[in-house]
Amino acid sequence: MHYKEGNDIKVYIVWGSPASGKTTYVKKHMHVGDMVVDLDYLKQSISLAGKTNTGDNLLNVSLSIREHIYSLIEYRELMRCNNIWVVAGLPKQIDREYLFNRLRATDIIHIHATREECVQRAINDDERSDKDLQLLIINKWFDTFESDNPPCPKK
Repeated sequence: MHYKEGNDIKVYIVWGSPASGKTTYVKKHMHVGDMVVDLDYLKQSISLAGKTNTGDNLLNVSLSIREHIYSLIEYRELMRCNNIWVVAGLPKQIDREYLFNRLRATDIIHIHATREECVQRAINDDERSDKDLQLLIINKWFDTFESDNPPCPKK
């Protein structure tokens, strides 16, 4: 299989609330040879725990790993893949714009879901063991959410 390199690689930022369906969207649209950057899965990969059962003791290490990967994407170093999917919450517009520009993203995709939909999904998701924590995280996201007005720039 032929993989793209450097500036030929497309970068997609998929953002939205926890339990909105970001990872589900990426799994549906990605192809063999794509790279996915998702903080939950980074924590999982260094703990061998379930996606949302990792606790916060490894959060700083996971954030550092993600930052290193972002740097590689930013400078297109060591990249040999078809597409890169960056999964992130990004409730604040300034953070979305910053990451979009930093990673020279091709597109930014908002996975829209209501607070009620996200709460219900989290409650029904067996992989999310600490329901109280999940609800706290979802509510915090919606309390800080800023709509895209105007929308994040597209290239």
